[in-house]
Parts: sequence; structure tokens; C-alpha cells
Amino acid sequence: MRIWIALILLAACDSPSVGLINAPSRQVQIENSTFVVHFNGERAEAIRTNFEFGKEARGVMGRGYRAIELATGCQIVPRSFEGDPALMKAKLACVS
Repeated sequence: MRIWIALILLAACDSPSVGLINAPSRQVQIENSTFVVHFNGERAEAIRTNFEFGKEARGVMGRGYRAIELATGCQIVPRSFEGDPALMKAKLACVS
């Protein structure tokens, strides 16, 4: 039981990596997925903060991709998007 509680609490964590600690962030809802997107103009991280499992989790990577572009107003640099359904990272191409 303790393990399940720890996993649920960790799933709700939205702390960015060290390089984005003081960066702006925005919460974005895409369909049934909720993300906190941290970004600094050069790169971004989308952290999924809701619990999704099985059929609900299908397409979460695509929703994370859209969340990064929506939150930042920038396009993702081709082939820079990576991660897993909990944490996605990308380099950004922002037009000034």
C-alpha cells in the first residue's frame, strides 16, 4: 500500500530539471491529459501531472508535443522531441 501512495504522489510531481528551475511554466490541458510545461526559449519540458493508464494513455506523447507548442508559442525543432509519457523534452524554435 505504501508503494502505491508513493507512486501516486510522485506522479503528481511537476518539478523541472535543474536548467529550468527558475524558468516560466504554464499548465496546459490537452484532451484528457494535464501538463505543466517549463520553458526558457531554447528548450522545454512537459510533465504530465494526471494519472492515465491503459487506453486512457494512448496518444499521450502527441498530446505532450502539442502542450509544449501551445504553452511556449514556439515550434519544436524537428527530431528533438524525446521522453516518455510522464516527462517529455524538446528544443524550441521561437520566432521573435
